[in-house]
Amino acid sequence: MGAIEFGTCDICGKETELERTYFYYPIHCECCGSKDKDGQKQHFELVHHCKDCPAPIPKEIHPLLRSMNGDLIRANISNILPSNIRGMFIINDKIVKEQP
Repeated sequence: MGAIEFGTCDICGKETELERTYFYYPIHCECCGSKDKDGQKQHFELVHHCKDCPAPIPKEIHPLLRSMNGDLIRANISNILPSNIRGMFIINDKIVKEQP
């Protein structure tokens, strides 16, 4: 039997039953352990939201990456679209912005 998740909506802040939306990105990260259909590692961002608030596509993501010297660093990446989305979402603003 499936469990119902209860908590605070990331969008409106209401305490209620929650749904999940996953945004997958073609980035080999050290934080998620998720793999695409070809077995390649991929980063994902998770949004917990109520049924009244579809998740907006993230404008910035923060994957954990391994540098050339082996250190783990948290990257700030903008202007990237997800390669796959699982769940309820909306596009309410430009995600990729042209640079002048």
